[in-house]
Amino acid sequence: MKKVQLIILCFLLSSVAFAQSKTIGGTVVDEQLSPLIGVTVQVQGSTTGTITDINGNYSLTVEGTDNVLLFSYTGYELQRIEIGDQTTIDVTLQPGVVLDEVVVVGYATQQKVNLTGSVEVVTAEELVKQPVVQTSTGLAGLVPGLTAVQSSGQPGSDNAVLRIRGIGTLGNSSKNNPLILIDGIPDDINGLDPNDIESISVLKDASAAAIYGSRAANGVILVTTKRGKVGKVTTSINSYVGVQNPVQNLKFLDALGYMEAFNSAQPGAFTDDVLQQYRSGVGVGTESLPNTDWVDLLFSESGLQHSHSLSVRGGTDKIRIASSVLFTDQDGNVPNFNFKRYSGRFNLDYNLSERIDLAFDLNFRRDIQKQPGDLNALTRAAYRLQPLFVAINDDGTWGPGFTGGNPVAAANSSALDQTTTNYVRAVMKATIRPFNDLAVSLTYSPQFLDRDVDDFNTGFTFYESSGAPPENNSNGSLFKETFTSFTDNFNAIATYGKDLGDHNVSFLAGYEMLKFRSEIWRASRLNYIIPEFRQLNNGDADTQLNSGSSTLNGLESVFGRFNYVFRDKYLFEANVRRDASSRFAEGFRTAWFPSFSVGWRVSEEAFFPDGGFLSNLKLRASWGQLGNQFIFDGSGNPVNFAYTSLFGLGNANPTIGGVPIVGGAQTVLANSELQWETGETTNFGVDAGFLDGRLALTAEYYIRKTKDILLGVTIPTSVGFAAPVQNAGEVENRGYDLSLDWQDKIGEFRYGINFNYSDFNNEVIDLGGLDQLPPGSTINRVGQEINSIFGLQVEGLYQESDFGSDGSLNEGLPKPGFGAIQAGDIRYTDLNGDGEITNDDRTIIGSTITNKTWGVELSAAYKGFDLAVSFIGAGGRDVMLQGDAGWSFFNAGKIQEWQADYWTPQNPNAAYPRLHPASSHPNWRTNETWLHDATYARLRNVTLGYSLPASLIEGINLTRARIYVSGQNLVTWDNMPDGIDPLIPNFSSGAFYPVTRVLLGGLNITF
Repeated sequence: MKKVQLIILCFLLSSVAFAQSKTIGGTVVDEQLSPLIGVTVQVQGSTTGTITDINGNYSLTVEGTDNVLLFSYTGYELQRIEIGDQTTIDVTLQPGVVLDEVVVVGYATQQKVNLTGSVEVVTAEELVKQPVVQTSTGLAGLVPGLTAVQSSGQPGSDNAVLRIRGIGTLGNSSKNNPLILIDGIPDDINGLDPNDIESISVLKDASAAAIYGSRAANGVILVTTKRGKVGKVTTSINSYVGVQNPVQNLKFLDALGYMEAFNSAQPGAFTDDVLQQYRSGVGVGTESLPNTDWVDLLFSESGLQHSHSLSVRGGTDKIRIASSVLFTDQDGNVPNFNFKRYSGRFNLDYNLSERIDLAFDLNFRRDIQKQPGDLNALTRAAYRLQPLFVAINDDGTWGPGFTGGNPVAAANSSALDQTTTNYVRAVMKATIRPFNDLAVSLTYSPQFLDRDVDDFNTGFTFYESSGAPPENNSNGSLFKETFTSFTDNFNAIATYGKDLGDHNVSFLAGYEMLKFRSEIWRASRLNYIIPEFRQLNNGDADTQLNSGSSTLNGLESVFGRFNYVFRDKYLFEANVRRDASSRFAEGFRTAWFPSFSVGWRVSEEAFFPDGGFLSNLKLRASWGQLGNQFIFDGSGNPVNFAYTSLFGLGNANPTIGGVPIVGGAQTVLANSELQWETGETTNFGVDAGFLDGRLALTAEYYIRKTKDILLGVTIPTSVGFAAPVQNAGEVENRGYDLSLDWQDKIGEFRYGINFNYSDFNNEVIDLGGLDQLPPGSTINRVGQEINSIFGLQVEGLYQESDFGSDGSLNEGLPKPGFGAIQAGDIRYTDLNGDGEITNDDRTIIGSTITNKTWGVELSAAYKGFDLAVSFIGAGGRDVMLQGDAGWSFFNAGKIQEWQADYWTPQNPNAAYPRLHPASSHPNWRTNETWLHDATYARLRNVTLGYSLPASLIEGINLTRARIYVSGQNLVTWDNMPDGIDPLIPNFSSGAFYPVTRVLLGGLNITF
């Protein structure tokens, strides 16, 4: 036993032994001798490092004397200085191209100058310029080829949909989601505090993303979080408070305007006496003369939000820590709407010995989203109810609305839809360096998610008028759902790199295993007599329902990468990955995904002129393939066993002898030969620097093809089964990305301008031998864009001269096949020339795809002041409005201000057809009248900050104190009708939550 203890003691002593150490310090300044804040100071070849403080000072402990310090700062040339016997090292950085900037790529890092694939980097400084609750929204306009579309301001659901180089595949839109990895593990970017992010790498082409194989078909976003660095422990506090309100919201005519317009639709509906009472203004807005603005009443809250984070980072050369906690509280503009987030991160890096490093991460998040019950129905009702219905009686009680339907009262009632999400992720990583140039890392990360939905709908008390007896419109219902999932993620990575003079080679080999298991159950009951008792047992037992299911899937992969650099001029990279997915049958389970890329640093050639206008030039090209294994059913749920025949119980219950019997059936045909969907990308790029690196250019052209698309193709209904998933279809995107960046300094004034632009063409090449898939309001047709808007062309409006005295259409005009028409109705084009207007005359009239995007970032700093301004814009997308969002008086609804230019005999050249209150009409079909160009430009963010002088804060032991004000979504320029935001969901009928404008002030403190 003593021998064992002695061996353990010797091992521990040897593992903590280290060479003689000393402290190095100094000051870092720019070419104007002004201190630089936040310069990274790192010991070359190690994780030892720190950053400069507000005075440009740094201090760190190093081992030995043969080390080299690296000083790096965005926009400045890298400085390398040998330590030797020095203990004080002062450095002056010079502006220039940061050729040695390190970029995070698949499972490793590379010098940016040696990249041959398409990789864009977003720094922490760029992200924190615009304080956001959901990190995805902060990416808007920052990266060419990456779109971040925020189409809702609903707290907790105001994240942006991310797309890299457009839509590349058919089927459920989720198939187009990029793979997002946080510190190498799949995760939700919106669960991160932006203050915890070090950098984000966007891998856009197949050569950059191929190392991730099957999960990277739509690009990869790699998020690297901040970790502890060598140096004194620093504490940072970041807080802000602000308000939000809708950027644009539907604007309706008031009661008088409504009645005047309604009389045009139905003459005599409102008498002149009634109209005159409203025109007089006396008593308007009371019960006797209602004038209810339902939208204003529903969106009546200030939308207060505040966020506070605390982080602690620091350490020694042996152990480094980084920890942070975040609390966010965001109210909506609708009553009883709130989103809270509690999250925390703890990272520990420990140098067990010179050859072994350990890392432990623990992340947790708890989100609580509360909103009024049946929110979509409430917003649609507010956009629908006439101003003549009473929301609030004269005595302050709730009015009846429309026969007891009062969305404002419902929003303020005890009905509540609450979703609570708990998430925990751990990471355990060991890196072993058995000898120089070789490193082996082993990583295991378990992830657990629990999401609970508690949706309680209850009635509210209303009164037909002031003093009337109370009434209740519902007895209430309760729906509960619990979703749990557990993910195992393990990978082993070996890397080897060697500098052989003119030759530099590196190898990477890896293995990865991912297993996912989930379970869901649901239960509900009706008739809750006492609204305060919201448990399932308190509902009517005779109305109880329940259901549940579970599933699992897995992925196992091996992969490798080879990099070769010759004389720092000629670059080559090859990747290959073999994936095996449980979503496919034996024999079709595995697939190989290779990629190759080359680069030529022209500016390193002897013939390249020094000191000229062009200071840096690199050409690169790549080709690669990626896979997609994701399959979804018609409801958007992932399908894990499409290759096998599945028999379900309870989905075919017969009644035998009057007694219900539990039965089952197979409902969907299986496809045992289902295989991988494959994406193939060819990319050509140029990186150039001008004027000593002050101006940087990146331009790329790409061809992206997706083949063997996993798609449900229609089969005859006589088969008796739903269509199986097949490998049927091919889509191609051709486009380009452009980025220009200017960074300069005039005296103490530093400024920067960044512009990026992207454009692509999308085309369906093949649909498994079909010309098109069955259309609805959109169509997938060979030779056209994915999900093109499919409807009727418009020639104008019918005029009275188009009809005879008996009301029939004049001879020679095509006959409408959708119902009776008259003057003022929409006149459609008879495309097929058969003399009738039918569905056969439909054609492609618009696009649902945003294929043109751009962003402009302006930044400036002078002494303690800093200013950041960003603009974003997009084009190519059209929006089809319908229902209460687009059609005046639809189903006896109301009329928006922009719809007031309607046809009458006195206004024959109106923009819109005649008015009529109905639930259906030939005018209300998908057609060009209701199609709008959604091109827009938006002042996305303005942030003005001021950092207090060091002389004011040193006395209270602060190293930095900054105050700022910020605004998001401030101004929008677009072609949409007044009150309609260009990011409104397509084909919306009014059940949506508008995008919001945010105004806030904040404080950043470091000590």
